[in-house]
Amino acid sequence: MTLATLISHSQQERENWKYTDLAKLLKKPAAPRTANIAPALPDSFARFVFEDGIWQTERSRLGNLPASLLQGDAANGYRLILEGQTCLVTQPVEFLFLTTGKQAEISVPLTIELGANGRLTLIERHEGAGTIVMNVQINLQPQAKLVHCKIVKNQAAHLAMTQVDVADGAYYDNFALLCNGGVTRNEIHLRLNGKLAQGRLNGAMLLAGDSHADTTTHITHAAPHGTSRQLYKTVLADKAHGVFQGKIVVAPDAQKTDGHQLSRALLLSDQAEMDAKPQLEIYADDVKCSHGSTVGELDSDALFYLRSRGLSEAHARALLLEAFINEIADDIPVEECRTLVHAEVRRWLDDCSS
Repeated sequence: MTLATLISHSQQERENWKYTDLAKLLKKPAAPRTANIAPALPDSFARFVFEDGIWQTERSRLGNLPASLLQGDAANGYRLILEGQTCLVTQPVEFLFLTTGKQAEISVPLTIELGANGRLTLIERHEGAGTIVMNVQINLQPQAKLVHCKIVKNQAAHLAMTQVDVADGAYYDNFALLCNGGVTRNEIHLRLNGKLAQGRLNGAMLLAGDSHADTTTHITHAAPHGTSRQLYKTVLADKAHGVFQGKIVVAPDAQKTDGHQLSRALLLSDQAEMDAKPQLEIYADDVKCSHGSTVGELDSDALFYLRSRGLSEAHARALLLEAFINEIADDIPVEECRTLVHAEVRRWLDDCSS
């Protein structure tokens, strides 16, 4: 999938793209800069580095993983397959995607497959001055579990489609942190195909300046006894624009479904804007489903209380914002992912208050 394909698709699917104008990408091309990002994980962990979509083998490390774990190339896409003896990976694996801005557009197809009872924690990080189009296909076999932490930071444009198929008893846990940048759209289509399949989509958007970020999710419950949870939080400063579109579809055979979604946003400026569109589409009669969204400002009473205890206004606001985001960041099940997200949240708050 390329940028041209996405622009054509957005024109055809106007309702699904009404809050995100891809034409903005053509107005302000980013200036090239060197991609030099500090490691997120200790050297003992596996790390795969991609610069402008090309796997940099000399800058990557496999740790204790087999050399055949990742296959493919930039032209034909990359494949990470865990099965047989390599089905259990106990330490997080980091995929670091850097864009220098030297190319107008980078397109990266990525396939991830976990065999039955497989376990993997994947940290997917994106940073740089370029435009990247990600097309990610994830397939979880029965009883497999994937914890997927994604961080997108300061990219000129990041357009991602992640499609996940979850079999019987398998579990997909996603946390996405979107920080600033030009135009970001992180779209996730999660299909719970098997009985007792579970999915959790959480995330935060931290936006300042004229950043635009769009989180669009679509969860399909296609089998009985499925469970899904969604919670997204957004903080908007200056002239930033945030979008949340979440949809849960319950098929006729998906009885005993339990699905919930919620979007909460805080506006720090009169010029900031948030659009939220939660949706339910239910064709079964024995389900528990809910959806909702809130948009507001910082609690003035809480802010007054902290200031009455001697805190400056900037410090008090930062504490309240950090608590707002950490409510979901603290729920990330893997310590390394939690630590990384906490550090990025603190860094954004420091930059925003300076």
